[in-house]
Amino acid sequence: MSETQKKPLNTNLQANVQETQNNFISSDFIIKSHELIEQGYKVYLLAQGTNTPYKGSRGHLDATANVRELTNMFLKYETNSNIGIILKDTGLVVLDIDKHSTNGFQSLIQSGHTLNLDNETWEMTPRSGAHVFFKIPDGVKADELKHDLMAGVELLTDKVTVAPSIKLVDGIEAEYKHFGGDISQCSVMPDWLVKMATNVATNGNKQNKRVPRYSIDQRINMMINGFDVGERNNQMMSFAGWLLSIRNIDPNLVYELVQKINSYSALPLPDTEVNSVFRSAYNRQVKRASMGGR
Repeated sequence: MSETQKKPLNTNLQANVQETQNNFISSDFIIKSHELIEQGYKVYLLAQGTNTPYKGSRGHLDATANVRELTNMFLKYETNSNIGIILKDTGLVVLDIDKHSTNGFQSLIQSGHTLNLDNETWEMTPRSGAHVFFKIPDGVKADELKHDLMAGVELLTDKVTVAPSIKLVDGIEAEYKHFGGDISQCSVMPDWLVKMATNVATNGNKQNKRVPRYSIDQRINMMINGFDVGERNNQMMSFAGWLLSIRNIDPNLVYELVQKINSYSALPLPDTEVNSVFRSAYNRQVKRASMGGR
């Protein structure tokens, strides 16, 4: 351990910024992460230019609201680490609008919904999508909100990468860019978004069918580009379960396809993890079938 790491850290923001600048840590990253803590959020670090945790770290499970712990993370890992915040138990959600594989803005327009981003707290993502921050209204529970809203539009309730993080897009560094005020001062979810996320049926009847987590368009994108980093396990589980629900399909064929798609991923999961996820999806489907469901 270096002498710098042994030295107790002042919990004063300005003092810590000066301390970390002396250790070649970008002030933009350290200042923003400390501001987020001051707003009441737990912060975690990700490898430079990615949404991937550092090797040996626990990713979002290392999230902290302690300035001393966070500064030690910056000293331990790379200089300009990407930063993320935990959404769980904060009363916030993020509307994630994609513009890469599927144009989520177009999906919203076609569904009759528009967002005036000038009035919102939001961040432009590296591929020109948007992360729009909203407060959850009273009486609405975060764990009951639907994640997959429509093609290219998802509701995040657990964690999110934030500015000034960067990501490599076609080999070029692209930034997350923040617009509007502090995240803690964002708007309340509009009624149309609450209705969409709570799966309220528009015809007045109760909707009894199970709503899939990922749309057909998203699953097609998985087959072409592999599973997304940060969503690999969830996407693999959902995709395998979707195919296994087809009557008389050979589970071996599903397993081979899942392996193939995993190989297309930017960061494929190891075979042991693929086996574990597929086994869980298979056992879940067997249980549903035994109960008379699909």
